[in-house]
Amino acid sequence: MSKYAEINYPNDENNQYPLKLITYIYNRFMKPSGTNHSSRKILDIGCSSGEALKLFSRCEDFELYGVDLRDENVKGINFQECNLENEKLPFPDNYFDFIYNKSVIEHINNTDNFVSESLRVLKPGGLFVCLTPDWKSQYKSFWNDYTHVKPFTRKGLRNVLRIYNFENVDCEIFYQLPFLWKYPKLVFIAKLIALLPDSWRWKDDEQVNTKDRKLIRFSKEKMLLSYGAKK
Repeated sequence: MSKYAEINYPNDENNQYPLKLITYIYNRFMKPSGTNHSSRKILDIGCSSGEALKLFSRCEDFELYGVDLRDENVKGINFQECNLENEKLPFPDNYFDFIYNKSVIEHINNTDNFVSESLRVLKPGGLFVCLTPDWKSQYKSFWNDYTHVKPFTRKGLRNVLRIYNFENVDCEIFYQLPFLWKYPKLVFIAKLIALLPDSWRWKDDEQVNTKDRKLIRFSKEKMLLSYGAKK
């Protein structure tokens, strides 16, 4: 598994997307309304090498926590190994202000454990934010990653949070196109581009991520952004 990230998410030194995404998530969901607040705790489930947490730390002086299947030994992050198929999160009840995860829940069969454990370790009022591929728009490529085990629809992901008594729950279609976060009324552009043939997403037949036409690809392949707060 040491080459998983290298093959599925090859490095692009000029890629500013991760920073833009984390900044957007922070400003929309996590930025405090006042100027005075104590240090807050954030947990990234499936944190890998901790890149998302490091980017969150640019936004605010969070206490950073991460869990993954194996020890990544990430400096500056309180890391714990955990397999959410059959283990509890190694943290006490009511501990975190925020839980963030991107492209993780689709790798886990035991959705109930994933969601219930997230709820348990959140503080009352704490926020859960989850990003996962949208099955309706990604079903043709979803199984290209052999570690995917469970796809989600907008309704299904929204309902699982409601079943576990999260409040203020929603699940929305999310385009991985930063200009749409700033100008959402331009979504018609992405919808028009999505009508182009699927073959136009890529520059070669091998579908190498570093050579894809991102505007076309991410107009077609949407994500789900779900969120809810603990009562």
